[in-house]
Amino acid sequence: MAQYDDEEPPLIPQEDFDELLMWMVDGKFEKVLYKAIRYTEDDKTSKEPVPYVFMSMAFFKISESSDAELLEKYPNGLKDALKYSSKFVKKDKQQEYVGEYTDYFNDLRRATMNQSEVYVDDEKYTKAKSYYKYLYSLDSEDPGAWLMYGTVLWRTKAKRDALESWELAKQLLSEFGGKGLEDVQVDLLKYGVIYTAEMLAAEGDRSGAREWLDATDDLFSDDREIQAIRRSIGG
Repeated sequence: MAQYDDEEPPLIPQEDFDELLMWMVDGKFEKVLYKAIRYTEDDKTSKEPVPYVFMSMAFFKISESSDAELLEKYPNGLKDALKYSSKFVKKDKQQEYVGEYTDYFNDLRRATMNQSEVYVDDEKYTKAKSYYKYLYSLDSEDPGAWLMYGTVLWRTKAKRDALESWELAKQLLSEFGGKGLEDVQVDLLKYGVIYTAEMLAAEGDRSGAREWLDATDDLFSDDREIQAIRRSIGG
C-alpha cells in the first residue's frame, strides 16, 4: 500500500487507504468511487497515484457485476477502469506502486483484450482502437498492444499511422523479444500476429505477413497454430 517519507506527513492518511481496501473486499464499490474521487479532484491530493487505481478497480468490479441497476448506472465500467488505470500509471512516475497491482492489471488486460476482439470480429475497428490505445498506455513496451493498435488503424485506412505503430512494435520485439511480458501480453501478441499475418496475406502481402511471423519466431517457434499459418503463407 502507499508508502511515504517519515519526515513528510502523508497527504492521504493510511487509514483512508485501508478503508478503501475494506470496501473493495466487501463489494461496496460505489463507496470506493465516492471517497476516492474526492482525492483525484482535490488540488492537494490529485497527484497522489493510489486513489486512481482504487477508482479503476471499483469501475472494473462494477463492469463484471451482475447487478443490473449498478450496470445501468455505470454503463462504461470497463472503459472507466482503463481511464483511471492509465491516470494511475501516469501519476506513478517513479513506478513506486504499480508493482503492487500486477494481478489486477493482468485481469484488466484480459478483459480489455476480450472486449477488443469482439469489436474486431464485428469490424468495429474505431471502438477497438480506443481499447488497444489504453493497453499501450498501461505499458508503453507492450508489443502486442502496439501491433493491434496498428492493425485496427490499417483497417480504418489510416495506413501511415498504422505503419508507425507497427514499427514501434517491431522495435520492441527486436530489443526485448518477449522478456518481461506478462502471460496475457504474450497471448495478445500471439493473437495480433495471427490476425495481422492472415489479414496481410489475404491482401496479397505475403512478405509483410511473414515479417510478423519472423519477428516473433523466438516466442512462437513451437506454436502449432502460428506454424500452420506460416505453412499456409509459405516460407
